[in-house]
Amino acid sequence: MRISLPIVSLLVAPAVSAFASGCDSDPKASEYDIVLAPSDNDHEALQTAFIEAESGAVIGLMPGHYHFARELNLSNATNVTLRGMGATREEVILDFATQVEGDDGITVTAPGFTIENVWVKNSPGNGVVAHAEDSTFRNLKVSWDAGSVTTNGFYAVYPTDCKRTLIEGVEVIGASDAGIYVGSCEYAIVRNNKVHGNVAGLEIENTVHADVYGNEVYDNSAGILALLLPNLKIKDNAHVLFRDNIVRDNNRPNFAKAGTVVSSVPTGTGMLVLCGHDIEVRNNEVTGNKSGGVLIVSYRTLELLTSTTLNDPGMDPYVRRVYVHGNTFSENGKDPQGGIKVLGQATLENVLWDGILKDGETTAEICLGDTPPTFRNFKTADAFSGQTTDTTGHTCTLPEMAKMESFE
Repeated sequence: MRISLPIVSLLVAPAVSAFASGCDSDPKASEYDIVLAPSDNDHEALQTAFIEAESGAVIGLMPGHYHFARELNLSNATNVTLRGMGATREEVILDFATQVEGDDGITVTAPGFTIENVWVKNSPGNGVVAHAEDSTFRNLKVSWDAGSVTTNGFYAVYPTDCKRTLIEGVEVIGASDAGIYVGSCEYAIVRNNKVHGNVAGLEIENTVHADVYGNEVYDNSAGILALLLPNLKIKDNAHVLFRDNIVRDNNRPNFAKAGTVVSSVPTGTGMLVLCGHDIEVRNNEVTGNKSGGVLIVSYRTLELLTSTTLNDPGMDPYVRRVYVHGNTFSENGKDPQGGIKVLGQATLENVLWDGILKDGETTAEICLGDTPPTFRNFKTADAFSGQTTDTTGHTCTLPEMAKMESFE
């Protein structure tokens, strides 16, 4: 049932006063089931709209600056869209700077949620969280006025425990962990986003089937990460394709909270693969990252560098079948930073591998194509002794992964 704007004005007055009359003649207003404008109590207005919305509802936010003192939650209605009605996403600002209740800005557990054309700012925790199937984040901006500081929220765009997630046209600035994070999910498309000023720009973690392409990732502490970590529901990070991305100048000092996994990632890392299997890095432009272009490591190396111990018997700590090919590398590894300095090298190659194999195995199938980029096996298991830049055994190919441009 479409809710008329005058009825909604009774629920959340004076939020829709600008559209309370003449709405039937306004073609733009007719696209929406509920329309809100900034009010004296923006939390009550939008939270009430979430509660009252029926499945399939489109909630429109008129241009302006909305302020929230509490976390927003959507749990009851499926396929709800929250859309800014401005000409650009900067015209509709959802500001959580005064939030005193709840950890995150917006949390969604109802399937089919879409958020688009708005700017989310200053969440004390994560920006927009979706624990649901078929979520879409489109033309969204998330940032913190404080800049790139440790006290910012961990994640800006945060789908987790999800299926069929689409993230496109998003800009993220200032997350103290990962700007765009896809965790414990199945089937994700992350495309045409711009992420900068974060600790990790873009992270795919414990996820199966992801296609990450057309993104511009720069001025983060580290660019793009593929991680498999312990004690999560999905025990795999696999079939992840990174293609046609620009990963440049990710040299911002690491400002992550001490003790987090990303706090141990060396500043200047273009791309990182930690554990997992069947991961492909192809046709990316990787340039100007001080510590290296692509870093490939097992969990054993993380244990050594952070003095932690793996406590999840269901997780495979090794890395296998990583295919790095067709990329353009330049000016990487010129000034190694952080933990990568333990290698004792003044400069480093474009692709770096820790050389760790599972007992009884003779290869991890780290393949660099027919024309390998510069490469170093830094031999963690031998305390970094006997490092080699020989690509023998790595001049190989693996089957290319298929693009996943839709979920059909």
